[in-house]
Amino acid sequence: MRAIAGVALRWFYARVDVDGLERIPARSPVLLAVNHPNSLVDALVIGLIFPRRMALTAKAPLFNNPVVGAFLRAVGVVPLIRARDAGAGGAAGVDARRNEQAFNALNSALARGRGVLIFPEGITGDHPSLAPLRTGAARLAFQARDSGVRDLYVLPIGLTFERKDAPRSRVFVQVGDPIDIAEWPTSDPTAVAALTARIDQGLRAVTLNFPTVEDAARASTLASTLARLFRGAPPVSQPHAPLEEQVEITRRIEDVRSRLTSAPSAIQRRTDEFLSRLSRFNDTLARHDLAIEDVEIAIDVPSGARLVVRESPVVLIAGPFAAWGWLNHVLPFNLARVIAMRSFESAADPAMRTIVSGLGLVLLFYVMQGALVWWLFGGIAAAVYWISLPVTADVNFYLRARLSRVIRRARTYFLFRRQPALQSQLRTELEWLKAEAAAIAADASFSV
Repeated sequence: MRAIAGVALRWFYARVDVDGLERIPARSPVLLAVNHPNSLVDALVIGLIFPRRMALTAKAPLFNNPVVGAFLRAVGVVPLIRARDAGAGGAAGVDARRNEQAFNALNSALARGRGVLIFPEGITGDHPSLAPLRTGAARLAFQARDSGVRDLYVLPIGLTFERKDAPRSRVFVQVGDPIDIAEWPTSDPTAVAALTARIDQGLRAVTLNFPTVEDAARASTLASTLARLFRGAPPVSQPHAPLEEQVEITRRIEDVRSRLTSAPSAIQRRTDEFLSRLSRFNDTLARHDLAIEDVEIAIDVPSGARLVVRESPVVLIAGPFAAWGWLNHVLPFNLARVIAMRSFESAADPAMRTIVSGLGLVLLFYVMQGALVWWLFGGIAAAVYWISLPVTADVNFYLRARLSRVIRRARTYFLFRRQPALQSQLRTELEWLKAEAAAIAADASFSV
């Protein structure tokens, strides 16, 4: 399952970066308390980054679907009955006492030193902030400890998606500080509430939380721009600034914003002027179809020649493999996306539907195409063909992204060669924006 999740996530998202893997206890049983922004994809991401065997939980109503339920049971997913499921006249089709069996199964997994994944919010969807946590994680931790599980930790893990519904966007996973359950002496109702509050605190430290969706979008856009402002002109072989940097800048923006509400009016006017000039700067870039990262590129002839010499072999050697990967996957990938986008209630739906339907369609096309090759050219040719498919798909994703950056860089190079005054103007404005952003942060008693 981890291998399949790795392929599916790699084909949908451009990057999955992780911070804090060293905080995962090496051998102790651990209860993974994770925020839940993106439905089934969240479980796939945790399954990919967690280095040990783990048990998964899912809401009981999912098991009502015979196909989904059979699959979940086959891979050992444990159903959890939420209060809303039991209180809706048996919406889950079972009594709330069935959670005793679920907790026993999870205790057994913890007793064997495994991890147990639980989403303490109990819901998924497009929420700008962490939802109020249910008490299930705390109750499970205390029950496991009281049943004899030793060295048990609760580990908060935060998932941040750049755009969870958008292919080739990025994911950032941040592992928080483990909570040692041995430090909690009792498991009475007060202790359950206190541990739930502590888990909430740990999760908020590794997630982004905003009052409204509009606030979240505004802060994310500004953070992305600032991360790129300070990045300089990276080689085309490197992707944009890591999402981790954008997340950290978003936190700094929110801290500065909260301080600015009580700052002197002069600082607030300075901030408004900065945001206005930043907006005009972005408008200028958009008019000329420029990327912030390319404003500071060198436009001398040797630099242009080096770009051609460096990138031509990559395109010439990897290009045919990328074309082969594209040709063999264009139909299942696009069909999966069409299926995913037909109707959805939340931005958490498209990624999950694309990945699930994509896996099925890719395997179906592999079988059909491989059978055709076998019929035409024999078994050895079919085996070589099958082996080539996933490899060339990866090459296609990598080279298409890199080629896009090369084309944009080359277009920018020739534009600045024709209009050096434009680059000079943009460079001057860029330096002012960087200096002003740092100055405003300093004025707000916050170090960038």
